[in-house]
Amino acid sequence: MATDATGAATADAAPKTGHPFWSEKLPRFLNFLVLVLSFGLIAFISIDTYRGVDYLENSTYMEYQFYVCLVFLAEYLYRFIISKHKLRFFVLSFPFLFISIPYLNIIEQYNLLVSHELLSYICFVPIVRGIVALVMVVTYVTETLASTVFASYLLVLVPIIYMSGLIFYVAEKAVNPAVKNFWYAQWWSGMNASTVGCYINPVTPIGMILGLVLSLLGLIMFPLFTVYFGQMITMYNHKLKGSASGQKQQ
Repeated sequence: MATDATGAATADAAPKTGHPFWSEKLPRFLNFLVLVLSFGLIAFISIDTYRGVDYLENSTYMEYQFYVCLVFLAEYLYRFIISKHKLRFFVLSFPFLFISIPYLNIIEQYNLLVSHELLSYICFVPIVRGIVALVMVVTYVTETLASTVFASYLLVLVPIIYMSGLIFYVAEKAVNPAVKNFWYAQWWSGMNASTVGCYINPVTPIGMILGLVLSLLGLIMFPLFTVYFGQMITMYNHKLKGSASGQKQQ
């Protein structure tokens, strides 16, 4: 059974009217909207990080991040309202509600005492919602299960590698002399995802965790390549056999 962006069954989230706009078109539009807004967050953070500007002091980013989270919350509320089993939906999709809350704006509004390093990591929380939307978009445009798994993993892996490099740079730039600039952090992230590794060793707990996660993601990628290309070869052989049998019948 297909699932929606929050991991609950589509049938649970479908409205009772069953109108195609509410059950298919609007959820897909919301997924695309969430995806676009999430990439906007990545762009804001990337530009400020590259320029050496503190994005937490960027009022435009803070305002944009606030409205993006409002859209995420509205999307979640819509799916909750149309869900037939609301308690089940709430339990299954609670993580997506959790990552849609504008924590930065709440901290700023109430002047809560939070370390600058933790605030930097909180900036990346809403982007996780965009990765989920990216997976859902991939399921709309791919045909086979293997293609869906392969494309989803590949398209999710690239943003994760990039964001890991961003987080690694934020965490290590002040304490790790090997991280000379933003691009060194991105190179470290890519090399760890390839499982090759590099001479840059993390010195912070966040950097060590990222290195482990990226290596595991890289190890998972190789079996997916095997499955995907194996299926492609099988389909190609079936087509060749079909063409050969058709020529014999003629």
